Amino acid sequence: MRALGERTIFASMLATAIAALAVLLIARVTGADAVGRAFDHVAVPWVALVAGAELATYPAYIVAYRSIARLEGHPRIALPMVARIVVAGFGPFALSGGFGIDKQALHALHEDEDSAHRRVVALGTIEWVILAPVGCVVSIILLARGAHVLPSLLWPWALAVPAGLGAAFWVTAGHRLEWLSEVWGGRLRRIVRSLEGVGMMRVLIARAPRFPGAWLGIGLYWIADILAFYGALRMFGLNPGALRVVIAYGTGYAATRRSLPLGGAGVTEFLMTYALYWLRMPLAPALAAVLVYRLFNFLLIAAPAVVARRQLAPLLDRGGEASERE
Repeated sequence: MRALGERTIFASMLATAIAALAVLLIARVTGADAVGRAFDHVAVPWVALVAGAELATYPAYIVAYRSIARLEGHPRIALPMVARIVVAGFGPFALSGGFGIDKQALHALHEDEDSAHRRVVALGTIEWVILAPVGCVVSIILLARGAHVLPSLLWPWALAVPAGLGAAFWVTAGHRLEWLSEVWGGRLRRIVRSLEGVGMMRVLIARAPRFPGAWLGIGLYWIADILAFYGALRMFGLNPGALRVVIAYGTGYAATRRSLPLGGAGVTEFLMTYALYWLRMPLAPALAAVLVYRLFNFLLIAAPAVVARRQLAPLLDRGGEASERE
């Protein structure tokens, strides 16, 4: 347990160092004085929105997680256990990302590694099945309006999202997954399981009334987190409008913070800041806003995540050992 605590602290420090390095590099390009001046006129009341919205993301995600964990006929997981898994998975110390913790936990709870892998992929897929189409529609609206936005930021949303979703549903249709399982069932087994996880979206769509928590929870999670991001922008006098906020947020999370190692440290700070810049926002206050938003990402969850990770240690160790045997 002591070794686990040391590893957790080290990983958290590493995540903080990587994020700080990304911020310092951007600040050097912008000019440290310009970033400092952005903090001279902070609208402090907006902090309440950032903090409140960020806190709301976790119960929303717990609702979604608990619903998706029931896929393939698995029993409902007790709410305190789901809360610990979700909180630990959002911690900035997960070297394999929060989804790595999810897989170990589900494997240990239900003794089925393949199913655990599929449900974790389904969780990541539904995140983007909800957010990506919104980003696509927003980008098309901005393009149609001729908005003063870097076109290369919008066209990937407008074109790649429909193509990607169409390809995913085509690959998982009919008997294609069974054929792929027969052909790739050996060395490429992990890819097949991932595609099967994507294919679970068909179940979630067709049986939506049986899994309302999955859709409602992820939807509320995105709304709350985008509101937190918006509040951070308003703190520094930036008000780009709802459409631009969605695009900047979605671009910053090219991969979601739960799927990335160390909570997306470094990557998210860079992408989010420059997404705002490409949306014609001034770089210094954009960096300041992203810094505040990410600080709330880290600070609000850091201590509870460490506690939850320690409480889950026996369960996660059992899941890891079972994976090694299989």
